[in-house]
Amino acid sequence: MYFFCYAFWVTYYIFRHGATFQSKFNVPYGKEIETAEILPEGIPVIEKLADYLKDIPVDANFTSPFKRCLQTVEIVTKISGKKYISDDRLHDWLPEKETIQNVIERIENFFKEINANPYNSVSICTHGYPISGLIQLISHGRIDEMELENFPKPGVLTIASSEEIKSLDFNKT
Repeated sequence: MYFFCYAFWVTYYIFRHGATFQSKFNVPYGKEIETAEILPEGIPVIEKLADYLKDIPVDANFTSPFKRCLQTVEIVTKISGKKYISDDRLHDWLPEKETIQNVIERIENFFKEINANPYNSVSICTHGYPISGLIQLISHGRIDEMELENFPKPGVLTIASSEEIKSLDFNKT
């Protein structure tokens, strides 16, 4: 399925949750996939990202319902004043409960709904696979399953539109 016509006017500000033990050491989340918490050392990075976002006008803000994303947007909200809406379609891949095709379908569904609204820009806090899927939809109009593991680390803000995709790494600033 192709979605080229949808993302023409929307600018996406997409970022991954703050650093966790699992993301720092590249280990599976296992039973903690929904409850893993961000590390204290990752908070300054989130604060810098939030400071950048505070002056950016966005029409809507969305987040995964998983704890690490909720903790991340709590920090972003405190600094930027932006309030986030939890959306189940943005959760991480649950390999014991869903297939990769299920992940692709829910990301496509979210993308289609966002672009059916009159948004000029949206902010999204989520996980690796949803970020990769959204970037692929914006840039190529489809999701390639083989590219889903190509996603940014925590602390990177991806700014994506039909015109360009760029990344700002707040781990370095």
